[in-house]
Amino acid sequence: MVQLDCKGDNSEEKYAEGGMLENAYAAITNMTSDMTWEQWIEETKDDDDRRYNELKDICTGKRVLEFGCGNGGFLRRMKAHADCVTGIELMDEAREYIAEEGIQVYRNPDEVEGKYDIVCMFMVIEHLNNPDMHLAKIKRIMTEDGILICETPNAHDALITKYKCKAFEDFTYWSKHVLLFDSETLERLMRKNGFSTIRNTQIQRYSLANHLYWLSNGKPGGHMRWKDFSNEKMNNLYAECLIAHDMADTLWYVGKKL
Repeated sequence: MVQLDCKGDNSEEKYAEGGMLENAYAAITNMTSDMTWEQWIEETKDDDDRRYNELKDICTGKRVLEFGCGNGGFLRRMKAHADCVTGIELMDEAREYIAEEGIQVYRNPDEVEGKYDIVCMFMVIEHLNNPDMHLAKIKRIMTEDGILICETPNAHDALITKYKCKAFEDFTYWSKHVLLFDSETLERLMRKNGFSTIRNTQIQRYSLANHLYWLSNGKPGGHMRWKDFSNEKMNNLYAECLIAHDMADTLWYVGKKL
């Protein structure tokens, strides 16, 4: 686990004020303002689709809660299959938008009513100043055999450990990332907080073109700007290689409440 220097920045409160959204979107698109709700939804579409396809079967007929639900893309997709979908989201504006679609969204776990069969945390735990405290709260709102799904950046990402890309290191070790995990430290955190591992693996979200663009230009967005240098077969082979060497960009953990 990598402990990052937050320089006095309260990551969670900054997120609530909207700073997280603006910074993340700007990092990918070079936009720094005038971001719309529709643009945010479009930006997260691929990840929302991937998570939905991966989890649709186990969420069907279950009570599902997403901790840090962002713009609600995953919950919006899962609503037709789950018995109930609920979110937790600090950002006031996002809660208001999602509520208009008939999805209950709380500001923090202490407000949540009822118990949930499945709790998801997608790209959230790395922003939490005290993950132990939040995991304890999550456990309290889970059913006895509840399942936790956690997705977070991999501290062993190839751009850091293999390619030594300084620009990517600076991008990753930003003030909004409090902690970074590898597969071992993430599992250790979960075990410490009362979860037994069902699955602990890695996925590669970004393409070879994205990595080449980082190495060439020191910027993100290659998966969108260099689409002519990308195909599914090549990207799948590249992802398999990174996963085999513990250097994919994303950790995917599934655990059961003890």
